[in-house]
This record gives sequence, structure tokens and C-alpha cells, in this order.
Amino acid sequence: MAPIEAIVFDFDGVIVDSEPLYEKAEKELFASYGVDIKTEDLKDTKGLSEKAYLSIIRDRYKMTAPLEEMKLRGRAILKKYFAAELNYIPGFLEFFNIISTQVKTGLATSSTRNLMNWIFDNTQVRNHFRWSVTADDVLHTKPHPEPYRKICHLMDVKPENTMVIEDSANGLKSAIAAGAITIGFLSGSSQDDFPDTDYRASDYQQVEALIVAIIEQKKDK
Repeated sequence: MAPIEAIVFDFDGVIVDSEPLYEKAEKELFASYGVDIKTEDLKDTKGLSEKAYLSIIRDRYKMTAPLEEMKLRGRAILKKYFAAELNYIPGFLEFFNIISTQVKTGLATSSTRNLMNWIFDNTQVRNHFRWSVTADDVLHTKPHPEPYRKICHLMDVKPENTMVIEDSANGLKSAIAAGAITIGFLSGSSQDDFPDTDYRASDYQQVEALIVAIIEQKKDK
């Protein structure tokens, strides 16, 4: 079996504890249009690009507001919550500081480059990555495999030598289709949500233990 040469992280729900903030912002956004959205109706949009998720919800609730207007209003609401509350997932920094000295590390997110730059400039979260792929860098966002194929190309590693940490079904579909090894990170999800992932972990202690075990297993092959 091939060695692990790189680890690629999703952003929301893997690096930062943003999913509860997205849910609050989304509910506030749709309430401003008179729509009382249900939490379960947001589940299948997790990990999608802004345009994709807004289009799905807009069609699902038969909303007539212009998509561009919804984008701008939604971004303003989200930034309000991010500026006040955004923080790292517990254990990420400690894990990253260890693993980044041993393998290449990259970021693959469905967020836009502008939003990522705004986060790094306006919250306590910083950019830890030399290599990154955003929604602006691909023609097809997750669950299409292009984001993970592109980040592997940028890092000059093969997908089969790359471990991906993802917290959404759409993100895992992207990584699996690209040919990467996958860890389903169970931040707010259950094991049943990730039936096809190679591994699952509830926190970064489990992630670290998994990767150590995988590396040792590969050495023995």
C-alpha cells in the first residue's frame, strides 16, 4: 500500500466550528423572506457551495427573491456571526502543528476565496496552508471530485497517497471520487451519515490515533 504523503482538510466543521453559525445565519436569512426553514432541510446542502445550497433551498421553498440579493444578504448575516463567534474545532491546532511537520497539508473548501480571506482578516482564525482550493478555483464544486483532484495536483501528490478529513456527505463523495483515503469527521453527524468513508473519527485525538495506525499498517505491508 502507498504511504500517506499529504493530508487535506475541509474547512467548515473540520478546522472551524462554523456549522452552528451557518445554521443560525441561514435561518435568519430565510426568515427575512418569511420562510421558517427546518433544520433537516439544511442537512443535504452541507458541504455545497453558496450558489448550490441557496438554489436548492430557494427552489424547495418556492422563493422568488433574486439569487444575488439572497447571496449578499446571507453573507452579511454570516459575517456578523463569524466575527463574534467563529473559533477552531477543539484539537485542530494541536494536531495540525504535529502533522504539518511530517506531511504536506492542504485545504479544500466550498467557500469562496473572498470569504476565506475575510475570515483570516476579521476573526481569530488564520490561514495555515500553503496550498488551498476554494469554490472560485474550480468549475465544479463538491460533491464533484474536481476540488480534491486539483488540490492533489497543486501539492504534487497522488490522491491515493492523500488523506482527506471531511465532515459532510457531499465532501466525502468528492474525496472518494477523486481516489483519496477518507476520514469522516463526526462533528454534528452520525456514523450512518458516512456509509462509504474509509474511516470515522469523533475528535482530533481519534484522527491522530487513526493516522498513526494507518501509517504503521502501511509500513508493515
